[in-house]
Amino acid sequence: MKKNIFYIFALLFFHLSFFGQDSIKPNQAFTGKIKQYTRNDFNADPQFWTMCEDNSGTIFFGNNDGVVIFDGEHWQKINLPNNSSVRSLQIGHDNMVYAGGYNEIGTIQKDNNGRYFYKSLMEDLQLENRNIENIWQIHALNNKLLCRSFDELIVITGKTATHIPASNSFIYSNLAGNNYYIQDVNHGILKLDSKGRELTIVFPSTEYNNEEISAILPAAGGKILVTVKSGNVYEGNPETGTMELLNNIFTNIPKDQIISAIRYSADAIFLGTLSSKILVINNKGEVLKTPAVFQNLQDAVIHQLYKTASNNVWAMQNIGLAFIDFKSPYTYLFNKASVYDALINNNTYYLATNQGVYYSTQNSGSQALDFKKVPNLHGQAWSLQLLDGDIIAGHDNGLFKIENGQAVRIGNANGFWKVTPVKNKKGFYLASQYNGIYLLEKNNGEWILHNKITGFDESSRDIIASDENDTYWICHGYKGVFRIRINPTYERVSSVDHFTNKNGLGSSFNVNVTRWKNEIVFTTNTGIYRFNANNNRFEPHAQLNSILDSSKNTRKLTEYGDKTWFVQDDEAGYFFTNEKHPSLHKDLFLNLKGSFNRGMECIVSLSPNKVLFGTTTGLYLYKIESNKNSDGINTIITQISYSKDQELKLLPLSTSEEATLPNQTDILRFEFAAPKMTHGTEVQYSYILENVDKNWSTWQNIAYKEYTHLRPGNYSFKVKSRNTAGLTGTETVYKFTILPKWYQTTLAYVLYIIGGLLLLFLIIRYISKRMEREHQKSQKEAQRTKKLLELELEQLKLQRDKEEIKRDKMHLEEDVLNKSKELANYTMLLASKKDIFSEITDDLKQLKESVKNDDSRKKILEMFQKLNQHKIGEEYMEVFDVNFEKVHHNFFEKLKELNTTLTKRELRLCAFVKMNLTNKEISPLLNISLRGVENARYRVRKKLNVNHEDNFVSYLEAVANEANDTQE
Repeated sequence: MKKNIFYIFALLFFHLSFFGQDSIKPNQAFTGKIKQYTRNDFNADPQFWTMCEDNSGTIFFGNNDGVVIFDGEHWQKINLPNNSSVRSLQIGHDNMVYAGGYNEIGTIQKDNNGRYFYKSLMEDLQLENRNIENIWQIHALNNKLLCRSFDELIVITGKTATHIPASNSFIYSNLAGNNYYIQDVNHGILKLDSKGRELTIVFPSTEYNNEEISAILPAAGGKILVTVKSGNVYEGNPETGTMELLNNIFTNIPKDQIISAIRYSADAIFLGTLSSKILVINNKGEVLKTPAVFQNLQDAVIHQLYKTASNNVWAMQNIGLAFIDFKSPYTYLFNKASVYDALINNNTYYLATNQGVYYSTQNSGSQALDFKKVPNLHGQAWSLQLLDGDIIAGHDNGLFKIENGQAVRIGNANGFWKVTPVKNKKGFYLASQYNGIYLLEKNNGEWILHNKITGFDESSRDIIASDENDTYWICHGYKGVFRIRINPTYERVSSVDHFTNKNGLGSSFNVNVTRWKNEIVFTTNTGIYRFNANNNRFEPHAQLNSILDSSKNTRKLTEYGDKTWFVQDDEAGYFFTNEKHPSLHKDLFLNLKGSFNRGMECIVSLSPNKVLFGTTTGLYLYKIESNKNSDGINTIITQISYSKDQELKLLPLSTSEEATLPNQTDILRFEFAAPKMTHGTEVQYSYILENVDKNWSTWQNIAYKEYTHLRPGNYSFKVKSRNTAGLTGTETVYKFTILPKWYQTTLAYVLYIIGGLLLLFLIIRYISKRMEREHQKSQKEAQRTKKLLELELEQLKLQRDKEEIKRDKMHLEEDVLNKSKELANYTMLLASKKDIFSEITDDLKQLKESVKNDDSRKKILEMFQKLNQHKIGEEYMEVFDVNFEKVHHNFFEKLKELNTTLTKRELRLCAFVKMNLTNKEISPLLNISLRGVENARYRVRKKLNVNHEDNFVSYLEAVANEANDTQE
């Protein structure tokens, strides 16, 4: 009873608040966008009949194939046991989803692994053997579930089913407030009593001409609003049982059928039709202007409409689904052509497009725009400007004044970009043309295009007045930047300065000029620049380059209010101009990426929080909302699966207990969603796996994450969400453990430690015994080493003595050799003196014969006697032989061993040869001629068997060395 009172109070409060609000005007604006879902998305039959939404924001659709479930990211299909279509779905008082099909009533439930399944209630309700046919509608009232078929109404309370038969056929039912109404063909509209046991008639069928009802909706004052398929709209009073015909919506519309209806607001009702898409009526049944957003529906047949908890609408169509997002941050206003410029003046929108100029007047309280084309102004339009109260269009065919939807040409020249006011010359303007500049004047309300200003013939699309009078900056798309000065009469250009990449710019291409903070700046492919007049060069703009990435192409920069708007590398965004460290806000506009007209990007700020974007696909209106309420938007993990050995398994989603995974899992996959996030807006996710990822991932559109071959351990997976409209979803956490192998468990590690300690003990003991044995062995080795050392010392001493003896011997041998040479030299000297004595004696003899004087002859005789007294005899050779024999005794002995026939003279020859004496030196020592020495050497070589090609000296040296070794 207390629960019933609570429901009554809640419904009464809803009724009063719903119909008592005055904030919504009769002609309220319905702006937003539509997102279509086709068979490729949900992979089921394209016809949908019903839907409901649970507390988490998950959507359930009734389909010819069964129940199609959508959590915002993933689709799942559930078949009924008899594969029948599902015509009814409802959230019960127990938050359970109930589904009705052909001879089937059951619930859609979710298992612990995140998979949905169908559970039939036919057995519990004892309906197995009853032919109830299709359950067309299910409603929840208090603690009861009301299931309508053609033949009966089944009232389910717990596990009890009460059957209320139809008089003829129940063809429609609905709740209006706390009352349940049901239509019985040819009988009327009945109401269920509070106990849910009896139906009583409220409106006879004559009150609504016994027409087939398409909707029964609550109205003010406890009344109901009834729509029938033919188009009639009635207001019914349950107290009097009467109905009043308010209107027929098809009076001014081609005949159609109303299939469904929902109340969207206090004075707005949406009607789903058979061929006119969605119509909007008020409480008086009057058809309101169809919002432009509804015109974008791809299917004209609307089976059913559903208003979500977020006040958006789902349209169930004949060929799919459409989500109508009234909370979308942007609205698609125009899609007939590519938009290059936009202007709003006196509630009228003007668009410069590649197909001409369009305009549309905005009605009060409505943003539904119906753009019309300015007649006789076809082709490329570049700009629209409000100048001195007039709208001037720059067009490929010339300059035009737009007035009352008509275009009036100004002058006869073609190809104008835009118009720039001349500073300090009221009524004068510069008209930028494809091949130069024209002077434009407004005089007495008339626009006059004067002759072209001579001296400059370049395209002047991007032009801005300098701070100096009569000076202008002009950017050319391919040639760089020009600074022109015009003479005071504006007849000719007096000077032109041309700047390229040689003047400080990183590139001469794609340069644009604008004003930012009242300073002229130049945007380029390589950053943003300012002009330094002191050194006549361009310099990087430090502040703007610190905000905008200088490696990207900034193509548009415009300041409005506290924001600076930009287009950089096809991405639009803004930053707050005066923030100390500005951050870029781009995510809201990502859907525009790549759709801007290069070099002619269109950004028009309407207010601090509204902005227009002109693109190649049309015109968009964006609303920028700060401090959006994100309460109640949860990020949920919808499924966790892992594969091992090519087998896929699911993990429980419950976080009450930590999940465990087997070791060596191949792939672990997390799927997540944010069901309450607006389905028409792009949703992004960021995640982190603690102990694996160092930081949160970048925001991305993919609604799953996979990890491969995670190591054993404890993990926490976290995921959060946001959408491009600025809403953020709460963070969710899932903890799990990957089990180790048996040899990686705690017990195994304890055993490893015990085994390690035991092994360490055994190793220490073994090492101790080994060290003891080694110590004993080392002592013995030390003693032996000592003895060996002593022997080695003695050996070293003997070796040293032996070396000293050898050294002394070598010294002696060298001394002997030297003395032998000295002896030979001395012998040769004596031999030489002997020859001299002989020559002098001969000379004296000759002189004696020739001298006739006795005195002289006597004197010569005295000299001759003195020489004879000192005559050198052969005794010096005997001395030489004795000493030479002593020095070369072993050498001579060795030679005699080789050949015993060697004479004393031949032995002496061998010694002289060994001493490296020449034949000339040997000749006097042997008292033979040079020829005799050569013959003697030949005979000795032959006796010693020395080959002709062998070196005789080397041979004798070898014999001497062998003789010395033998002596040792």
